[in-house]
Amino acid sequence: MGAPAPPAPVTAGGSPVAREVATLVDKYYLDRTFNGVDLKGKLAQLNGRELTEDQALDESTKLVSSLGDRYSRVLLPTAASKLGKYDVTGVGINLVIADSGAVTVGAVPPADSDAARLGVTFGDVVTAINGKPAEGMTSFDALEAIQSDGETVTMALKPANGGASREVTLRKAFSTKNPVSYHLVEADGGTKVGYIKLSEFNAQCKRRVREAVTTLQQQGASRLILDLRGNAGGVLDGALGIAGLFLERPLVLYVTDANGAFQPLYSREAALSDAPLQIWANAGTASSGEVLAAGLRDNCRASLLGGVTYGKGVIQGVFGLSDGGALIETVASYATPSREEINLKGIKPDESHTFISDVLGSSYVDADVKALAQLRNFRTTARVCADGSSPVRGQHAGESSLIASDGF
Repeated sequence: MGAPAPPAPVTAGGSPVAREVATLVDKYYLDRTFNGVDLKGKLAQLNGRELTEDQALDESTKLVSSLGDRYSRVLLPTAASKLGKYDVTGVGINLVIADSGAVTVGAVPPADSDAARLGVTFGDVVTAINGKPAEGMTSFDALEAIQSDGETVTMALKPANGGASREVTLRKAFSTKNPVSYHLVEADGGTKVGYIKLSEFNAQCKRRVREAVTTLQQQGASRLILDLRGNAGGVLDGALGIAGLFLERPLVLYVTDANGAFQPLYSREAALSDAPLQIWANAGTASSGEVLAAGLRDNCRASLLGGVTYGKGVIQGVFGLSDGGALIETVASYATPSREEINLKGIKPDESHTFISDVLGSSYVDADVKALAQLRNFRTTARVCADGSSPVRGQHAGESSLIASDGF
């Protein structure tokens, strides 16, 4: 899923990619000063030129580089195809919400996907998902409809070229690596602690964490540790979903977009476990890793141990381009549920801790688990936090048009 759809190319001749990029930056880029770039003037200049594909790529790259943002860039089609590991739909389609409210295909489907084989193209309008009318859906609604049970997804499409409407059935397939490993550790006194290592937030992360929690609890785990050390981030939807596995529809973060809109984002996931929870983090924990850690800590659902995190408090949106490439640009900043801005500062743990496994290697993880297995090092669902404050979680799931990926 992605941010709202890119506008239709203007009618000037040649490659429209540079105009697409400039228009998307003008509309969604977070820093409205554009680092001093005259974006309106640049758009006017591009609209008066007929560019080859190479010239359009060169103009696009120079424009985005001039913004001075380390996270924003233009990707060639070959590089854009590698973003498939962040495809949380499993069907190779990046669905976006157009300004009109229509659900559209916002990127060229990967060549090896069912969508590409069945002729789904950039700009197609999705009128129904699994029989549910798509009109009026938010990005969350569309994602939820696709992620429903079953190994296939049926979509009704209105082709971008104006042809007859049709239905396609797409198989769900995830080609990404499993980012989760887990095992049970028996600590002193026979306490069984479930250890879960999450290495990145990719398309499989939520499903794999759910499997890990379910299996560990079936094996008798009465406490859980979620290790986010070295997790540099990935799909924001993964952090939202995993937070909801441990707390019923929590407030996970606040985002501020390019229009200055300040809005809360809640998880829509059904809670799976109320077992006491502990999170490990360090300076390599960034982006979506920080979102998840802070979301559970601020809701008094987990204790946070380790070191200060990286401090990446901005979110990138991925926008498909008509040539099959993509624009990655910073579209929002975020704050934790307690409204703490963490960009360039990081999140301070509840307790600073040097892990044995950081010094002697990952084979010593069990020693770390046993050393931190006492109940005082965990938190569980509570009406009042340990410091006497109230949890910040909300009462219902919120809506947002922003489903972005970060940590690229």
